Amino acid sequence: MTAQAVAADHGAAVSVAAIRKFIGRHRRRSWTDWYSAGFALVIAGIYLSDLLARPFSRLAGSAAAADATRAAATQAVAGAGLVIGAGAGVLLLAQAFGPLVLSPADASWLLLSPLGRRSVLKRPSLSAALLAVLAGSLLGALALAMAGPYLRPGGGSLPASWLILAAVAGAGCCLAAVAAEALAQPGERARAVTRAACAAVAVIASLAALAGERWAAVTNRVTVVFGGLHTAAFETAALAALLLACLACGLLWRALASFPASRLRADSARSGTALTAAAFLNFSLLFWIAEDNHWRSRLLPSRPWPRLPPALAMAWPDWRRLSRRPGPVALVAVAAVVPALVGAAFTGQAHGDFIAAALVLGAFAAASQATTAIKRDRDNPALLRLLGADPGRALLARSVLPALLATAWLAIALTVLCAVAVVPGWSWPLLAFAGPGITAGALRLARTAPINPADRGPDTAMGNTPPWMVSRLLSIAVSVIGSLPLVSAARTGEVHAGTVLSQLVLSVVVLGIYLFVAASWQP
Repeated sequence: MTAQAVAADHGAAVSVAAIRKFIGRHRRRSWTDWYSAGFALVIAGIYLSDLLARPFSRLAGSAAAADATRAAATQAVAGAGLVIGAGAGVLLLAQAFGPLVLSPADASWLLLSPLGRRSVLKRPSLSAALLAVLAGSLLGALALAMAGPYLRPGGGSLPASWLILAAVAGAGCCLAAVAAEALAQPGERARAVTRAACAAVAVIASLAALAGERWAAVTNRVTVVFGGLHTAAFETAALAALLLACLACGLLWRALASFPASRLRADSARSGTALTAAAFLNFSLLFWIAEDNHWRSRLLPSRPWPRLPPALAMAWPDWRRLSRRPGPVALVAVAAVVPALVGAAFTGQAHGDFIAAALVLGAFAAASQATTAIKRDRDNPALLRLLGADPGRALLARSVLPALLATAWLAIALTVLCAVAVVPGWSWPLLAFAGPGITAGALRLARTAPINPADRGPDTAMGNTPPWMVSRLLSIAVSVIGSLPLVSAARTGEVHAGTVLSQLVLSVVVLGIYLFVAASWQP
């Protein structure tokens, strides 16, 4: 079915509206659904406001007090780089999900019906535009907050119009970028170009922020630029962003009438499964989806099995896959600069807390890059039985690569922390021994049982807690327990020989206990 055969007209638009109205009228939603959604929004708003309170408090700072310390200038530069990098990451995430997608029902029904393609895609386009405007407004305001102490016109207070103009500029830029990604969605080459552009912006912003932490000349030059901004500059930026957004949205609206249905169906199916997996904290399924999408249309040459014991032979393909597709691992390796950026952008108690959280989550993500086969062995032990491999030895052999990835990521991240002087001394990279301890949690998460919505867990004041949530939270808790000395050192800012030794012993003990307990499971 071609897009020309379903050209949009006014009657088709009315039909789509009537169909959506009919579905909405017959959709059963109880008051508990609205209560749950509202309660989740309130809780998210409380945590988000608490998280953003400190960055926005910089808008009330004085330029004289900020100029007195180099730490404040470094924080401004690192914070601005972190906001730009976060914006590029949001755009990469939007491009990974579509950004133009339909619900599973609409993708399998309305999209293939003889209705106007533009009318069918109007609602998802508006939803994507709204999310882009909200994210861009927040990022624009955060960028202004990071440079707030250096933006005092004539030594006075910061005009309220600057905050509005910054939010408008951020919203316009983000909306234009999302519209451009939607225009590039039908072609693989265009999507690759947009991914490369977003990744380049993120890398350049991160490197500039790290350079500002290391060399005072970079920081001084950036803060001088901040101090030279005035109302006209903000107005020009906001106007240019709005014009760019209008142009991109106009081009997208014109292209919606002939948007390919095949691409929309594939992207909608992938994004729907990914969102479901993310909602259930099923990160292993996300990695499996990524691997399946990459290897589905590729043919690899057949090679004989290596002359190794069965357990080691089963683990060897994991290393081969890593060498054949180094892109995701390289992306995770680049993310090793995030703890340094976070540490420079936040001060006070949040400084150590955010560094510790970034280190644990980064190492967890690095270890998870090599746990896809472990999940397959847990769900389908046919290969174990075919080769006659012991499950415990196979798990031990497969756990070597995740442990090495987590340790290497921590070594890079801690070295960057020391290089840019976010933490004192050069003994911090020795805490990379926390990698095996964090790997235990990643292995446990990969080997959790498939989600069964019918299972019930313990009852709490907020209702029944499903077992899948308990299991995944316990997996994260195992990683935190396995890296307690690292977390404690990151929060206090001090590391000693005893800290390194205790981290080494704890990592070995936690990973060893988990492997011993997991080996008792027989497929």
